[in-house]
Amino acid sequence: MITVYTSTDCPWCKKTKDYLKLKQAEFTEINVETDLAGRSELLALTNQLNIPVLKINDQVITGFDREKIDEQLAILKK
Repeated sequence: MITVYTSTDCPWCKKTKDYLKLKQAEFTEINVETDLAGRSELLALTNQLNIPVLKINDQVITGFDREKIDEQLAILKK
């Protein structure tokens, strides 16, 4: 399961989602601008509101970190 915490106008969020689509990885998007429960969830995970944040395999990745994303996607596919 992949969750991506985003906001509407965040260019790095779009880049992250586009990259996941390129990798054919299914994900759930939570827009922390409009989803207050999602915002609380993000705060509980990271103690901050910086985005994008991905949760893959119970690993939290802050920002668009291609290497970490690829590492977790490889584990997910096993």
